[in-house]
Amino acid sequence: MMDEEQEQERTGEAKTTPEAAEPAAEQTESEAAREAAPNWQALAEERWDSLLRLRADFENFRRRMDREREEFRSLVASEILARFLVVYDNLERALKAMPADEEASPWRTGIEMTRRGFLEVLKQEGVESIPTVGQMFDPTVHEAIVRTPDPAPEDTVLEELQAGFKTPSRVIRAALVRVSAGSEPDSGGEPEQGGDGGGPA
Repeated sequence: MMDEEQEQERTGEAKTTPEAAEPAAEQTESEAAREAAPNWQALAEERWDSLLRLRADFENFRRRMDREREEFRSLVASEILARFLVVYDNLERALKAMPADEEASPWRTGIEMTRRGFLEVLKQEGVESIPTVGQMFDPTVHEAIVRTPDPAPEDTVLEELQAGFKTPSRVIRAALVRVSAGSEPDSGGEPEQGGDGGGPA
């Protein structure tokens, strides 16, 4: 026994006892636990950023749905109103065909009142008539049926053939119009230069 202890002292090696190994094992487990534990601060910030992005996405989705719903409502309303414009056209035709004599005056008054009431209902729905006569032709709201020579500047609307209507966001029906093509060129003026045989022989 003494020889073994002397040998350990000589070689500098000490026999490891269970009591000496236990603190080392506890230290290793503690370090491993610290390494495995999540970073709660970083995790909380990550979750918060994710929540903010989700909220922003939801707000964008809600605004897009509101906009699409409003556009759809406006489209349906425009289509329904466009069908009622046939009634307005008939009232206009009735007024144009109405005799100018005194006997037809009450009838004319009644039709004009009906026409004004119809326009008032359209106005309440945000619909207004498209200006035509005297305006410059606008392809977004006008449809030119015919172009005729006229002293008025070219592309001036000369006559409204069918009324047009629009809302602030869309055209329900373009106005059918007659447009000025400008004055006719003077046929008595000098012919244009050029061509096949304009020069002297």
